[in-house]
Amino acid sequence: MLLTRLILTSITVVVSYLVFKWIFKIIEKSVERLGKELQMRNTIRFFLGLIIAVIAIMVILDIWDLNLAPMLAGVGIGGLVVGLALQEPLSNFFSGVFLLISRAIKEGEAVEAGGISGTVEVVNLNHTVIRTWDGRKAMIPNKTVWNDKIIHFWPSNVRRQEITVGVPYSANLRKVVEIFQKALEDEETVEKDPVPAIIFSAFNSSSIDFIIRFWVNRDNYFEGVKRLAFRIKEYLEREGISIPFPQLDVHFDDDFLRVWERESDKNKS
Repeated sequence: MLLTRLILTSITVVVSYLVFKWIFKIIEKSVERLGKELQMRNTIRFFLGLIIAVIAIMVILDIWDLNLAPMLAGVGIGGLVVGLALQEPLSNFFSGVFLLISRAIKEGEAVEAGGISGTVEVVNLNHTVIRTWDGRKAMIPNKTVWNDKIIHFWPSNVRRQEITVGVPYSANLRKVVEIFQKALEDEETVEKDPVPAIIFSAFNSSSIDFIIRFWVNRDNYFEGVKRLAFRIKEYLEREGISIPFPQLDVHFDDDFLRVWERESDKNKS
């Protein structure tokens, strides 16, 4: 009898695993036939495995003639304690379900959730796993993610960048703007739609500042800024316009100069 139960338990485990692999493969192929990419792959795999595992455990309990109802009924007041202890995990579980249903976050997306920025790896039973920009792995409770603001860094395939450029007061500002426009037109990594913008910023102490706002593709997010900055500097220098650095003019009045010269003469003597 014991051997039979062990064999049936082993068969249940193996069949459950094969059913899990089979169902997941069917889901993948069904999505491929629709010409789409399977979203939330790790999360779907996790919850599918959880459902099949629960069913397998119920079958195994039946094989071993184990009935948990009397045991749970006999717990008494302990059930209340367990219920209170499970309040937070259950809250995280249902928050995770809401995240999946609402598609508030998806695997592979660059987001900020729960105060953490990075790429979503998986939404688990209790936590959302985010890989931060510096390679750390953050596990944020689903309740925190659901209740906090979620920022999607790439809701589309393009995103805006900006560069602040200062030019000297002696420069012809109309010519400067023409140079900026030429650099934006010539730079391949800058998207032409939406149209870039050149905005006057301020009359600063050492320069007249402009803000150049432009859009780049996700793959060119950092490279586009660098290449445009190089091109702008090159075009400005070609026209004899230098980017100024902070300068401080110090003026001495005549009384100070006379005292300074008198003291210098004394030191020489």
